[in-house]
Amino acid sequence: MSESSCAKEALGAVDVVILAGGLGTRLAGVLNDVPKILAPVDGAPYIRFLLDWLQRGGARRVVFCLGHLAEKVEHWIARNSMDGLEIETVKEPSPAGTAGALCYARSKVESTTVMVMNGDSFIDGDLTAFLADFRETKVAASVMCVDVPDVSRFGRVLVNDDGYIDRFAEKDPNISGGGLINAGVYLFTSDFLDTIVSSGVASLERDVFAVATSGSLRCFPVQGAFHDIGTPESLAAAAAILAPYRAENTRSERL
Repeated sequence: MSESSCAKEALGAVDVVILAGGLGTRLAGVLNDVPKILAPVDGAPYIRFLLDWLQRGGARRVVFCLGHLAEKVEHWIARNSMDGLEIETVKEPSPAGTAGALCYARSKVESTTVMVMNGDSFIDGDLTAFLADFRETKVAASVMCVDVPDVSRFGRVLVNDDGYIDRFAEKDPNISGGGLINAGVYLFTSDFLDTIVSSGVASLERDVFAVATSGSLRCFPVQGAFHDIGTPESLAAAAAILAPYRAENTRSERL
């Protein structure tokens, strides 16, 4: 087996939890009764880009944390099986936040290492390299970060010389320029996940990462394409940006 195949095999043993329960309020006038993760991108639902990307990286098991319009996502999943990819869903009864959603997903997670990712952003990062770095450094939590030309919309991640996160700086429209931002993809040990769940907090970003001790979280920097679909403008731009990552079998897919 090649080194690349071995890396994909390793990722296949990691459950991937996708946070997709948000209300999508900024897209309400654009999507109407379509959940954000099913937002159309050049004729295909955004969920397809995520699942194709994960499958190419070697993922084998995905757990979706759903909320708003969950039944529509479940209907799409039921009609669009993917060979070699097991998909589970959990539904939060009311909006619980990015950390709160993990409480509902915990019983579905079977692996000792878990990947957690936002369901409304795409990052062309090397997942197998991310996992290798996580295991080599033996950290409890690692955050994939991406270098962008303008951090004002996202906030910055400040990293020390050893590759660990000093702190997360809040987004500030008055502070622009390039820098590292949180790309919305994380690796946790199951123990770290349990700590989040038992704490009862709502937000990964505010209640876990922002209060973490300096140097306790690993930063994994990437240079790949990054795009979120959280606003009407960014959703409209998604087709051109994500075109290189579209699988041929989604060309005429219906939502």
